Amino acid sequence: IGHLLGLSHDDSKFCEENFGSMEDKRLMSSILTSIDASKPWSKCTSATITEFFDDGHGNCLLDQPRKQILGPEELPGQTYDAIRQCKLAFGPEYTVCPGMDVCSRLWCAVVRQGQMVCLTKKLPAVEGTPCGKGRICLQGKCVDKTKKKYYSASSHGNWGSWGPWGQCSRTCGGGVQFAYRHCNNPAPRNNGRYCTGKRAIYRSCNVTPCPANAKSFRQEQCEARNGYQSDTKGVQTFVEWVPKYAGVLPGDVCKLTCRAKGTGYYVVFSQKVTDGTECRPYSNSVCVRGKCIRTGCDGIIGSKLQYDKCGVCGGDNSSCTKVMGTFTKKSKGYTDVVKIPEGATHIKVRQFKTKDQSRFTAYLALKKKNGEYLVNGKYMISTSETIIDINGTVMNYSGWSHKDDFLHAMGHSATKEVLIVQILATDPTQPVDVRYSFFVPKKQGQMTNSVTSSGSSSSKVTPQLMQPRWVTGPWLSCSRTCDTGWHTRTVQCKDGHGKLAKGCLLSQRPSAFKQCLLKKC
Repeated sequence: IGHLLGLSHDDSKFCEENFGSMEDKRLMSSILTSIDASKPWSKCTSATITEFFDDGHGNCLLDQPRKQILGPEELPGQTYDAIRQCKLAFGPEYTVCPGMDVCSRLWCAVVRQGQMVCLTKKLPAVEGTPCGKGRICLQGKCVDKTKKKYYSASSHGNWGSWGPWGQCSRTCGGGVQFAYRHCNNPAPRNNGRYCTGKRAIYRSCNVTPCPANAKSFRQEQCEARNGYQSDTKGVQTFVEWVPKYAGVLPGDVCKLTCRAKGTGYYVVFSQKVTDGTECRPYSNSVCVRGKCIRTGCDGIIGSKLQYDKCGVCGGDNSSCTKVMGTFTKKSKGYTDVVKIPEGATHIKVRQFKTKDQSRFTAYLALKKKNGEYLVNGKYMISTSETIIDINGTVMNYSGWSHKDDFLHAMGHSATKEVLIVQILATDPTQPVDVRYSFFVPKKQGQMTNSVTSSGSSSSKVTPQLMQPRWVTGPWLSCSRTCDTGWHTRTVQCKDGHGKLAKGCLLSQRPSAFKQCLLKKC
């Protein structure tokens, strides 16, 4: 059963590397000796099986049985006495070795060449084995059978108090910390029910943004693997590792997948990134125990605050204007579709098939104002997903295929330079259908210059009389009624008219939460 639940032997390489050498009186020893009934599981086994269930791999055990099958009420030793246990363990010629305490360890005897030889598998006799007149083995001891009810009576477990919050997984940028409780108040005994409910809880910590020039947390974890590697000929090369984002399946975003810089070669170094790592670049979600958990735009797990289309945390879309249009001209070679201005957010560009098309005959392209191509330049087409960091704005290109051809911005960051979307058409007789949309600050809305066959944009210039500043709301009541909780408040960037704005310095952003310490639960 232990192996079915993913357990290794206590003396395996995995256990010794992670937990050191252990005593051999545990259930997962490769050679069984007498089991310590008070602590049957080793540190390695306990940690592995706990992680197995915490990760949800044991959910298949929760299905309801078709019918209840109850075991016999009598103890196994009442059916199989010590002599019968010896015969089952060693063979029909064996019996019990005289003068031994069968309850602590069962020794079995056989006569060979006129000599009695005693052997043991280093295990005690099973519960209920007769060990004397009116006495049976219970929990490794030979006791009066009238005490069976005392030893067999079950008591259900109850949760103890929550322990203190543990160490934060990050020093900035939004880490995760855990608190635990144990089923020890009391612990279940004699088949009593184990506690149900959460054994661990977690919360956000150290959500203050990291310095603007800091590397991403995932990049730090990849770079920690930098070093020399030998090829098949034994030649050593220094390998730099960078995060791999493109082509990673949604279910694998919380694995530490790193790519050798300048190549397509990648390695999954760990099944789990460190807690608090962003699931994808600039996403409102972090990895916790290998699962992607949503956060608010303030970086706090459980927060409902979200970025609006203007890129404002907790905003209401009032500080920007939507620009949208289509491009349907027949063309050949590279043709401009739209110029996306500096300060644009929530960019979406997609090519659609026309009514009579079975496949695309054109390709989306993206370049900077200086002519440097970022996607599909110089007549070289990318057919795989690509993620491009453009001075802090992350664009995701689907990769060209017969089914899809689209570009979109990841995260809330505004563009810091002009970007030009183009279409590379290969058949001048075929019309194309490219649709785009993005948002620009209202003060820039009238300056948008789009090259399009049909499109529209509208805006109203709002003069900025004062520099934008951070405005805080009142502290809300504590998130818990006892123990440690959190006060939260809104923190918004507003202009001199009290309207949501952009431009507040992240380094000066006030905290959106603080601890509240109440009486113990």
